[in-house]
Amino acid sequence: MHQKSLTYYVVLLMAFFMPLLYFKTYLGPIPISAEVIFIPLLTLLAAYEYWKGKIELNDFKIWPLLLAFGVYFLIAAISLTQAVSVTPGIMEIARYLSYVVMFVIVSKVNFTKAQYKSFGIAFLASIMIVGLFGALQYVFNFSLNKAGLYALDEAIGRVDSTLINPNYYSAFLNFVIPAVLLFSVLYFKDKKYQLLMFALYGVFIVNLILTYTRAAWLTMACALILTIIIIPKQFIKNVIKPHILIAFLVLFTGVYFMPDVQERTSSALYALERLLPSGSDHEKPPSDDGDDSVEDGSEEDDENNEDKEKEDETTNRAVVSRTTLWKTGFYMMKDNPILGIGSGNYRERYYEYVTKYPELYIGHDDSYSVHNSYLKVGAENGVTGLIAFLAIYIVYLLKIAKLHFKQTTTLGKTLSVGLFVGSVCYLVQNLSNNLIFIPQLNVIFWLVGGVVLSYLYKLSKK
Repeated sequence: MHQKSLTYYVVLLMAFFMPLLYFKTYLGPIPISAEVIFIPLLTLLAAYEYWKGKIELNDFKIWPLLLAFGVYFLIAAISLTQAVSVTPGIMEIARYLSYVVMFVIVSKVNFTKAQYKSFGIAFLASIMIVGLFGALQYVFNFSLNKAGLYALDEAIGRVDSTLINPNYYSAFLNFVIPAVLLFSVLYFKDKKYQLLMFALYGVFIVNLILTYTRAAWLTMACALILTIIIIPKQFIKNVIKPHILIAFLVLFTGVYFMPDVQERTSSALYALERLLPSGSDHEKPPSDDGDDSVEDGSEEDDENNEDKEKEDETTNRAVVSRTTLWKTGFYMMKDNPILGIGSGNYRERYYEYVTKYPELYIGHDDSYSVHNSYLKVGAENGVTGLIAFLAIYIVYLLKIAKLHFKQTTTLGKTLSVGLFVGSVCYLVQNLSNNLIFIPQLNVIFWLVGGVVLSYLYKLSKK
């Protein structure tokens, strides 16, 4: 492929700027943002350069993914017949379609090895800036997100860096953290580079803690376990080296004593327990009140118990609010199981369902999102749409797994496991947020996924 290909340069710019650049404005009714500029530009240039012979396509077979995308789009389009407002649905379908077009381009264009390396360097430089900016944001207390501080006693705010929202930022971090960890432990052999990558991993972990997103903390812990399960021999062999063990010890000791970490971790486990079916009716063990005598320290114990009860009460309210929003999406899907209420129409029908089912009212007049991407799709597109939607990501993960078993190099295995675990983290975190419908996040997800899959295919052929 021609080294001066404009398609290559646009992908390079996207790899660097998409994590860094968030803006949204309107030109009349038309939204203008980074992805609205980059993706059409990439599409036009790729089509033109392919026509002129400046770029060529590889033989990487992505038709199973395209089939899954096609079925979902067909159902989503048909569901518009049920919509009370067609415009939000058309905008949502068009937005998701743009991610697919971008994915097809970056996965099918036959880039050179040097160009893939440039994409990796650009993305690494970008996420380093994002991580450092997030750390400085907390240290100097600027532009911190103040939402959710009712449950935090010591924190001065929640870090969102360049991703606008702490929940979005935590999902981005969980997407990239597995690969960064694997590069520091598996790929690099030189201690200097290992420790530099581990330092970046440490910065990301600190940033993730400072988002104070409990679901993200649990996802991060599960990601580490999943990584070890997939490559136990190589990971454990490399991680027990003294300098890596010391780095882990220093990192986790520092994290343990960060503001609100211990209380927020207990709160996260308590929230998880309340979400589990057995946790909903869980009762605290009765206290031993047989002795009425007052012992030393009883006032301090009472104070600690009051703090614990207050924290549990706050967590319980958050869990109840979240599960109530999930119920709203479930009721919409239950009432409209075939085609749903219409793409993009969850908010349009929210007040109708809160009025129809008073138990869904969470005490606020604002219309909240369902906080679960899969329930949103089920509510708007019905059970058939949800099945088609899930099929997209199942096929995607199977494609990564298939390429993983064809890798013979450490680089290939590092990339495949990093992408697989990061993608699983991202999809799991969508159980508690509508992340799949956040443009900046999804451009990053499909851009990185397309580039890495294409490169893994190139490595597997060799």
